[in-house]
Amino acid sequence: MLVGGTRGIGLEVARLLAEESARIALIARDRTALDATAADVRGRGGKTHAIPADVTDPEQAARAVRTAADAFGPFDALIHAAGRGFRGAFRDIDDATWREAFDLNLFAVVRMVRLAVPHMRKGGRIVLLGAASAKQPQRRQSPSNAAKAALANLTTGLAEELAPDLVVNCIAPGRILTDRRRDRAAAEARAAGESLEQHLAREAADVPLGRLGEPREVAAVVVLFASPLVSFVTGQSIVVDGGLVRAV
Repeated sequence: MLVGGTRGIGLEVARLLAEESARIALIARDRTALDATAADVRGRGGKTHAIPADVTDPEQAARAVRTAADAFGPFDALIHAAGRGFRGAFRDIDDATWREAFDLNLFAVVRMVRLAVPHMRKGGRIVLLGAASAKQPQRRQSPSNAAKAALANLTTGLAEELAPDLVVNCIAPGRILTDRRRDRAAAEARAAGESLEQHLAREAADVPLGRLGEPREVAAVVVLFASPLVSFVTGQSIVVDGGLVRAV
């Protein structure tokens, strides 16, 4: 089951799984994007059941999991890729924005894991998509920094509680050039009076590998950790960021 597989890293996860002939219960809010992704998956050799749902809504989330289980039976893996950053100066961010950040980036994950676990095979994989900012907070992103740090903590706790039946890990990307990041960078470049290329070069300047990551590079790690190849790693947050986070 893949939650949030219609854009960015999640979309690349869906494509990679399809290329491995996987069966994917695909859950996302946007029906148009969902249908387009389902067609893409089928074109790459995968099988999919598209389920429109907003997983921040408990009733929709529960219905989505029931539908996925009815379509494909027990899950081999739950991949939760829905989430986003929340930007702004700390003094300007109101309570509603903080609640939205935690609803999407933490509480929806808690809900989907709780709902999915009874339908998972023994030895199944849970892979959560976090962020490198959980370890090295980014400036002017307090709500998502905090929510992603909580997600990393949740990963460790779940891994212990659900062992030995399930393996739980978190993949934490750094600066990845998704469409959303490119759009934001374009707006920031215009505001700063510079070209998009100049702006992206500044963002990449302190990444040791000298560039921003591509969504497919993160998706490959997600798919690896959702596979049987990773069997003795659990409770970990795996940073995929070109060396940006220097913490041990």
